[in-house]
Amino acid sequence: MPYDFHDRFRDAIGTNLAAFPHEQIDTQGMRHAAVALTILAGDTPEDGASMLLTRRTSKLNKHAGQWALPGGRIDPGEDAFQAALREMREEINLELDETHFLGRLDDISSRSGYVISPYVFWATDTSAMTPNPDEVASIHRIPLGLFEGVDAVQFIDVEGQIEKMLRLQLGPHRIHSPTGAFLLQLWEAGVHGRPTRVKQHLHPDWSK
Repeated sequence: MPYDFHDRFRDAIGTNLAAFPHEQIDTQGMRHAAVALTILAGDTPEDGASMLLTRRTSKLNKHAGQWALPGGRIDPGEDAFQAALREMREEINLELDETHFLGRLDDISSRSGYVISPYVFWATDTSAMTPNPDEVASIHRIPLGLFEGVDAVQFIDVEGQIEKMLRLQLGPHRIHSPTGAFLLQLWEAGVHGRPTRVKQHLHPDWSK
């Protein structure tokens, strides 16, 4: 089922996120990064409201070719929110500001040694959006309706571990944590208003 990309849906997500008690991680002595989760219109009207994802270019030293959200390290003199906006400008030429902000999700510690702070945005005008070839191979709009697939959310057993690995199968797209964890929490807490924690799920080895 597609989710219509309209103001009522935007307002509902904003209300749900405002009520969601997001958890932050103390970044003292740790590296800090921020990512942007952006809801935008799908590739076609039938796709409805969608999530913006990128595939990293193969030229990168780390995480080449992986699914990703626009984001990166927080520069000196800026906070995490400002970093998320800057990274969107630099990676995909999407210019947003405070008026596009919907809310916050939980911080997650990545296997690469970062605390990642996620911010959720709503983007109506994406006409100037284009990938920065130094960082992004392609930009994708993943319909929110794909979450309703029978096998969309998968929890994988890992030998010797109590917690499971999260994997999203959104149509042909297979997405793991931490990106997948942020998307799942947006779906649960933002779209449906169900307070759901995701930072306990394991990340694959190649996400280091």
